Amino acid sequence: MKVTKTVEVKFDSVYCGYGALEITDSDGSEIKIKMTNQDWKTLSEAVARKVGSIERDDRIAFEKAVEEEVEKRQKFEESEIGDLL
Repeated sequence: MKVTKTVEVKFDSVYCGYGALEITDSDGSEIKIKMTNQDWKTLSEAVARKVGSIERDDRIAFEKAVEEEVEKRQKFEESEIGDLL
């Protein structure tokens, strides 16, 4: 029988040792996960995908904010020119 336990923590810090990943909760609770070399590689790939996704979303949001600001300034400048004519 496989038993699954879900634990929710508020991330505070992490330590990567040779054979384990140690995560500390903001209240001081610790989770220690035994890791093989293959486990580290798998974790690295998953983290890289997640970070890539976050950075892509951040870049899209930034580009959208820049476009909106440019449009806003263009409209302002057009109204200023219209007032002068």
